[in-house]
Parts: sequence; structure tokens; C-alpha cells
Amino acid sequence: MESTEGPGKRQKVASASAFASPSIPDDVVRRILLRLPSRSVLRCRAVCRAWLEMASDPGFALEHHRLQPSLPLVSFLRSAAGSSSEEETGPVVHVDRYVEAFDLRTDEFRPTVRFTDYNGESSGRFHIHGSCDGLLLLSFADRFYVCNLATHQWTRLPVPLRSSWFVGFYRHEPTGEYRALFYRGNWTGWPGTDYYILVPDSRKGKGIGLPPENDGYKFRGEPLGSPVLLRGSLHWMPRQMQNHAILVFDTVTEVFTVMHPPVIREHMSLLEVDGELAMFSCEKQVTMVELWVLKDYVNDIWVCEHRVRLPVVEVSTFVFDESWRMFFMSDEGVVIVTPEQKLLHYDMDGTLRESFPCDGRNLKITPYTLKESLVRHAFFETQDDAGDRDDEPPPPFFRGL
Repeated sequence: MESTEGPGKRQKVASASAFASPSIPDDVVRRILLRLPSRSVLRCRAVCRAWLEMASDPGFALEHHRLQPSLPLVSFLRSAAGSSSEEETGPVVHVDRYVEAFDLRTDEFRPTVRFTDYNGESSGRFHIHGSCDGLLLLSFADRFYVCNLATHQWTRLPVPLRSSWFVGFYRHEPTGEYRALFYRGNWTGWPGTDYYILVPDSRKGKGIGLPPENDGYKFRGEPLGSPVLLRGSLHWMPRQMQNHAILVFDTVTEVFTVMHPPVIREHMSLLEVDGELAMFSCEKQVTMVELWVLKDYVNDIWVCEHRVRLPVVEVSTFVFDESWRMFFMSDEGVVIVTPEQKLLHYDMDGTLRESFPCDGRNLKITPYTLKESLVRHAFFETQDDAGDRDDEPPPPFFRGL
């Protein structure tokens, strides 16, 4: 199979014909397909009608999604070869944007987003805002898109209100809708006006007010960083001006509450580990990182499961300004980005497992993970039926994949 270019090694997927022996029982074929990446499953559907029917079944798609790992996403830029050109306003430089999923179990990458932008503006015009059920909420040139990166399906969100900040993306269980949560600030007063919700293929928004100020919590603007979606709630990491409280948004009742972190450190971020809420933390020097896991969600009991000491020389050479750009931690180890544009993967003993040089620039670990999905959604079907409209060009995210 042809490989894709990126920051390091790429996975090798066996050709579908390798599994085409008629002697393989259907249940064995199904178990194999369930554990393949989405791209391999889509290719295997072309082997025969039986495999197509098996892999197209909605029950198969749900089980396949459940078995897929949650992979951290990394992004980087690369100047497109021979892409400079002269126009009336000056030279135009084509810049390729890459987003790839990193599998810590195999130290391999999966291409997810790739497109070419102009004059290096993609870093300011392109953003990843949220991840839920294999769907990503992306924006480009002030337009918001809900995309399935495995199937290359997409739809648009309504245009957000002015003076708004995106804060969360989730599935509303009672309606089955995927919703984007925004905070709308008030430039003339305090606190902000409210939170409101937008739904794909809907022209209406819904205001839901502000979090209550109780238990020592004082609302002071939009949440900090990207949330973790777990147990039907969005969780935002603590911020100093709010007594370090973790802000929690119940995606069913759409009501805010707060909870308390296990420790207060210089750098903290929330993540999911094996279906449980976890927190990465470290002090300013970054030589020791911790992984705290919320073992008892109801009674707010945290346990420090890992303390990993990292090499002082390697981690002291960069400025720790935004933790999500430099670090990722899970029970598979610690991943950091160095100033030399290398991605380093350490195991839980602090031993370097792999090093991946990036032949691009602006290498970052995004605050999101991707759990691939082949599940079909009604709002994508509507988009497919509508076809490409003159006033609705497709987003550029899947070019070159």
C-alpha cells in the first residue's frame, strides 16, 4: 500500500486480498475487520459482496467504533514543493496543513486531515474545536464544519453570534443531536451574556444562561482550554481565577456544576484514560509529570496512578507556554514536542521509546483525540443527497488523502 508522508513512521496495511481465502469462517473475518482501522475496512468492502454487507451493517459500525483506540492528534505545516507563484499583490506561498492521529501502542501515524492553504494563513484560519464519537468540529475561514474523518463526510454549523467563543462539542442523548456550545461575552458589562447551543443543519440557536455561583465558585468568563467528554458531561480543567474548580456541563440536562481537582500544580490538563476522567499535572520545571485518575466519580476520589521522571536536558530546552501544544499523557506513556520539531514518546518508566523528527514546522499536539467511526448520521445523509451546491463549496480538509 502506498504510504503517506508525515512526521514519522506510517502504518502498513495488508492488502485485502490477503484475507480473501474462502476457507476463513465469516465470524473470523468479522473479528479481523472489527480491529482494522477505518480506512482498511473501507478498502476491504471491495473484496466481495459478503464482506461489503458485513462491513456496511450498522451493528458492525457501532462495534467497530467501540473497539477503536482513542488516538491523540498532532498537527504540522509544510511548504508545498514548487508552490510559490507571483501575483499582483506579491508572491503566493502554498502551505500544506497536516493533522495525523498517533497510535501510542504501535508508534504509528494515520493521516486524517490534509489540505493546501495560501500565504501560510492556515495556522490562523484553521482550527480543531472538538471531538465526539469519531466526529471532529473543525473551522476554516470563519466557517464551522462537523466532519467524519474516516468517511470524509461533512456538514456545516450555523454562523455563530458575534463576540462568541466556542467551548464544547457533544451529543445530546435525549434528541441524538450533535451540538456545539458557545460562550457569548458582553463587552460592556460583566459577567458574559450567556452560553448558547448550535446544531448542525439548524438555523436556530438556544440560550442556556450562565453557571450558578455557589460553593465558592465565581464565574469569570469562558472555560479554559478544551473539555473532556466523559460520563455524559464536558469537563474543563481548573483555572486560578475560579478557585481552580473543574467546570462540568451535563450534556443531558445542559446544566453547569463544579468539582475539585486532586492537586494544584503549575500546569494541569484533563484527559480520558480507559473510560475514566484523568488529570495530567506537573510543576514549572516539568521534570516530573503525574497522571491522576478519578476512580470514584460520585464521591470525587482521585488516585495518582503514575509519576514519570523525564530527562532534565531534553525537557528543559523549551518554554512551557501551552501545555497541550507540548505534552500528551496516557497509560501508554508520555509524548512531548521538542524545539527541534521532534515528537518523543516515553514509557511510564521515563525511558525513551521512539523519536520522530518532523520534516515540517509548527509541530503541535492538539488537545483532542480521535476514535474512528464508520457510523452513519442523518445530517450527513442530507448533505450527501443535496450534493455540492454553488453557494456551499466542500471544505478543503480531505485533499490529497
